[in-house]
Amino acid sequence: MSAAVAPQTPEPLAGHAVMNTEDVDEARRVVTDVYVPHDLDSSRGRPLDARLHCVASERLTLGYLVYGADATLTLPPLRHCYHVNLTLSGRTRVTRRGGREETVTRGGEGGAVLLPTEDSCVTWTPEATQYAMKFPRGPLEEHLSGLLGRPVTEPLDFAVGFDLRRGAGAGLLAAVRFLQTEIDRPGGIAEAPLARAQLESYVLTALLHGVDHRFSDELRTPAERRHPAAVRAVIDHVHAHADQPLTVPQLARHAGVSARALQAGFARHLGTTPSEYLRDVRLSRVHADLLAASPEDTSVTERAVAWGFVHLSRFAEHYRRRFGELPSQTLRRG
Repeated sequence: MSAAVAPQTPEPLAGHAVMNTEDVDEARRVVTDVYVPHDLDSSRGRPLDARLHCVASERLTLGYLVYGADATLTLPPLRHCYHVNLTLSGRTRVTRRGGREETVTRGGEGGAVLLPTEDSCVTWTPEATQYAMKFPRGPLEEHLSGLLGRPVTEPLDFAVGFDLRRGAGAGLLAAVRFLQTEIDRPGGIAEAPLARAQLESYVLTALLHGVDHRFSDELRTPAERRHPAAVRAVIDHVHAHADQPLTVPQLARHAGVSARALQAGFARHLGTTPSEYLRDVRLSRVHADLLAASPEDTSVTERAVAWGFVHLSRFAEHYRRRFGELPSQTLRRG
């Protein structure tokens, strides 16, 4: 009697296949559509065995990507997103800033980050497989703002490489595997929109803790040491209810302190006022909306009013100071 053959384990996200091709041009087109524009070359023009399975939301795109050949991707600055690769098998080499930064990732051992502000190049070995993840700037930077309790106005200068075998890097890999498993599991909690949003937020938090960046030391400081309870309560309330009418007296009542004490607490611990903090959070929400929107379906006025801005010329000036461009420019390049 012949031995039974064990069933083959499906690849991650196999039910969400968007590409299976040998053609370099087709692979470039599909991966550009899902992620970002780039150039793709295979060694000596050999055919690929390329596959991409992916799911996307406003917070992140999670993909399982294989090229099946020696392949090189050359990318300009990503502009509107961060890209994170978690290498599952094989090996990749990643360079940034014209080759001045470099990391080599091996299956189950390392990952790499590509930045919105810098060019990069990624070379794959034929056996390399990866979780390929895109994180739009707006939702990720807003999530960090919520964790820090203050607006984040600078791009996150993530380290080029990180360790998946231990510490917070291993936590990131575990978080992504958990999200992928729940997406693949029939009846998994990822089928419930609220549960899926919570899982995705978990992945964003794991990324911010798992890869070093300019805010890492501040993020590791316990919240109670960064801000007193009243300031923290108002920060949390503002992030949860930024689309609702909020005044300083209302925020003070929510925190159980006087308006004057709240003003003093914000000045001492954040160097701003509660009103300015609320305005900056709302500006970040508008910015994220415009980056994700289509100019044909969205107007700047509509998004500004939705987030509580009534004086549009004043809004546009605050927006320009914060993001270095007019909101209409953000919408056009979104």
